[in-house]
Amino acid sequence: MATYSKPEYSANGYQTSRPRYKASLVDTILAYHNKNDPTAGTDLVVDVATGTGIFARQLPPYFKRVIGTDISAMMLQSARDASTDNSIDYAEAASEDMSFLKPGSVDVMTVATGAHWFDVEKFVKEAKRVLKPNGTLAIFGYPGFAHFVDYPQCDKILKDYGLGDDNLGRFWDKGREVLVNGYRSYHKAFVKDSWSDIQRYIYPNTIEGEPSAEVPPILATKPVIMDFEVSWNKLQDLLLTWSALTRYHKQYPERENAAKSVVQEMMVAAGSTDMDEQLNLQWEEILLMCHPPQAAAQLAR
Repeated sequence: MATYSKPEYSANGYQTSRPRYKASLVDTILAYHNKNDPTAGTDLVVDVATGTGIFARQLPPYFKRVIGTDISAMMLQSARDASTDNSIDYAEAASEDMSFLKPGSVDVMTVATGAHWFDVEKFVKEAKRVLKPNGTLAIFGYPGFAHFVDYPQCDKILKDYGLGDDNLGRFWDKGREVLVNGYRSYHKAFVKDSWSDIQRYIYPNTIEGEPSAEVPPILATKPVIMDFEVSWNKLQDLLLTWSALTRYHKQYPERENAAKSVVQEMMVAAGSTDMDEQLNLQWEEILLMCHPPQAAAQLAR
């Protein structure tokens, strides 16, 4: 995704202000990985579009080898700088072409809030090539929108800011809609390509177009991938990392920072004056897990 590679984008801001994933998320993925095949391996996990390595750093305790890939050398350097040891190998590679990996060599492949930037058809083909027959693909992410439990009037303000044509909507790189729509396009691609045991969790039930009748999700009753507690100040820091904001202010450098403006708008709507007030938010999130097509025959045995 082009914007993350641009010098005007702050990889350090991304590393500092983006949410961390639940400590239990790796356990959730591994429980799925071993559910139908207790012998499924943990020799190699590949975290695709690793960015600054936020999720990759959770993986070494569970796998013998961890590789994080990304197309941005700048983001990978930030990932290396944030690592405290040499337990993760980083590789500059596109998600659609991981030719450095042998066919059928990967036990688990993860994509943490990055799959929406890929060419869906090409990535699915490449994931199928490198995953072991009993391997697992786990795609998950958060659109960045939330339900304000105490201030529901802020829900629409935040979503209009992120998606409205008069705000950041037209400044996103192509693919943002894939995440906003709950990774339904991936779910459809996996069904079409006969991937097995497809499970797509969404939380809460506020994602646009959900629940889908065509590819029904599982409605989670609690957060599956992250618990991200924020104040107005921390929410502002997160919004400052949105790639569309970088593109917006490249076109409108003279305008007041849009992230700071929308936080002020939400605070006025909420009647709040304290930037350090802790907010009760339900973040929209998606977790999609499946096995490659060749696993179907094994699961049927």
